[in-house]
Amino acid sequence: MEGSSTVSAEFTVYGNFNSQPATRVVLFLSMAGVPYAYRHVDLRGSQQKSADYLAINRFGRVPTLVHGDLSISESGVILTYLAEKTVRFGGRDEAERIRLAEWLSWLADVLLPVQRARAVRKFHGDANALPWIDAAAAGGLAQFDRHLAGRTFIEGERVTIADIFAFPWIDLVEESNIDIATYPNVQAWHARMLAQPGAKRQMELMPQTDVG
Repeated sequence: MEGSSTVSAEFTVYGNFNSQPATRVVLFLSMAGVPYAYRHVDLRGSQQKSADYLAINRFGRVPTLVHGDLSISESGVILTYLAEKTVRFGGRDEAERIRLAEWLSWLADVLLPVQRARAVRKFHGDANALPWIDAAAAGGLAQFDRHLAGRTFIEGERVTIADIFAFPWIDLVEESNIDIATYPNVQAWHARMLAQPGAKRQMELMPQTDVG
C-alpha cells in the first residue's frame, strides 16, 4: 500500500527519491502495508535548509517522519519508532530489540563506505578519496557477505528493520561501481528482500512528487 492510498495516512514522510536513508522509511511502510503521505524535499534547491523544514528536522536533511505532533529524524531512529508503533519488523522481546539496535549501529558503520562510493561517483565528489572509500566498501561488503552465509535474513529467519536499513545501500550498489556478484550471499539476500510483499527497488519505490 503506497502513499496514494485513499485510507487516511497517519504518517507523513519527507524525503527525496535519491536518498537511500529516506528509502528505508518508505520501504518499511510499503512492506508493512501502512498508508503514508509523502512530501518531496528538493535537495538541489536546498529546501532542506529552509526555515520551514528546519522546524521539523534540526539537522536539515532527509528523511523526516511526522506522526501527530512528533517529528523524527535519522532513518535508524525512524525505523525503530515505526517498528514499535506498527508492531512490524521489530524485536519481539527486549533481547531481540537490543540485537536489532546493535545491527543498525554495525551496518551504519560497515556499509557506509558503499554509500560514499556511490555519492562520490553520482554527485561528483572528491575522486581522490575513491581508493580509500572503495577499499573500505569492499571490506564492509565482505564482512556482510560472511555474516549472511547460511542465513535467510540478517537476524533470524524473518525480515527485520536491520534488513530494511541495509537494503537501499545494496539495491543501488552498481552506482557504487561494485559488482554484487562478488558477494553471492549479499546478492541472494537482496533477491530475497525483493521477493517480499511491498518491496521494490529504490527508483521504482520512491515518489518524485508529493503524494497524499
